[in-house]
Amino acid sequence: MAVFDGPTGVLVVRVWCVPGHTPALRARLLVVNSPEQAPAEYAAAAGLDDICEQVRRWLQTWSPNMQAPPE
Repeated sequence: MAVFDGPTGVLVVRVWCVPGHTPALRARLLVVNSPEQAPAEYAAAAGLDDICEQVRRWLQTWSPNMQAPPE
């Protein structure tokens, strides 16, 4: 097994539905950007597009070469 000692990040996405609300899908994103760090809230999001955008933003902090999609 190869050992990787570069930077490591963890993103946990907790999702749930709130009936009667639009959008019903909600999420809280928790991140750990180093093994010594406790999980911290990165974002709260509502709706599939918002959740995906928050995940994309976090990934972009890890990959400076990642291009955002054209608007």
